[in-house]
Amino acid sequence: MVIKTNFVPRQLLLNDLPIKLIPFDQFVHELSQRPHRHDHYTLMWITKGHGFQNIDEQLFEMRTNRLFFIHPGQIHKMLDLEREGWLLLFDEVIYKTFLRYHPSEELYGIMDNTADSPFVDLDQHTTSLFEKIFQILEVESKNASSDSNLFAHLISILILNANKLFDLQKNIVTIERNGEKEIVRKVKHLIEKNFKHKQNVEFYSQQLNIQPRRLNNITKTIIGLSVHELLEERLLTESKILLETSPYTVKEICYTLGFTDPSYYNRFFKKKSGITPLQFRHNLKLKKLG
Repeated sequence: MVIKTNFVPRQLLLNDLPIKLIPFDQFVHELSQRPHRHDHYTLMWITKGHGFQNIDEQLFEMRTNRLFFIHPGQIHKMLDLEREGWLLLFDEVIYKTFLRYHPSEELYGIMDNTADSPFVDLDQHTTSLFEKIFQILEVESKNASSDSNLFAHLISILILNANKLFDLQKNIVTIERNGEKEIVRKVKHLIEKNFKHKQNVEFYSQQLNIQPRRLNNITKTIIGLSVHELLEERLLTESKILLETSPYTVKEICYTLGFTDPSYYNRFFKKKSGITPLQFRHNLKLKKLG
């Protein structure tokens, strides 16, 4: 059985522009406080204030000088809008241009959509740099003659500095990590394509021609999770998304995610989240009523 997920509304903000810069205090959209997907990549910089948001069913605190990266396919929901800062939205062309020059940064640092903390807290030096780059972006985004290459290079400065700071804050050793980062990137791509049907480490190790133990050691070193744990996290995230946004039963969701035994699926979900799928869905309904 295949469950469609196109019932999750898509927030369309770029309107065929390559880039858009929106001040938080001027941002109003009917979907912001409902589960939605984006049609763009987003760098979200909170310059002042405090609040919370959900990204792929994970709750994240928003506070002064915290920077987030949100991918187009992720489920996003703002829980409040009382803050200052910037939303930097950009399209696939700019994203691919950035990756052409910096392929090892894909799905790494703040761009890691499987991380427990896909954000970085900017220090004084990086904040000063960001202020200058955002001033340039604000001017160039209004200039009809500016092209995607310019925007990609400016965004590269932001992301590279954010990821450098991410490494420092997470105590990640950067020496000779590019080769291993590339392996982790490939693992994540494979998991994203196959997690509903291939849930054993051996499949991914065979695809990459790396022994399972070594592959687990690499992912554990770079992002703190084994391949099996990455698979479990992805399955749990998709479970929560479907439980919140779809009308389907727990059993239907269970089979769609590649589980063959609903009882085992219930135990898996409870082990990872502390409650059963039905309790999770019930709690969501209570929050909406409250």
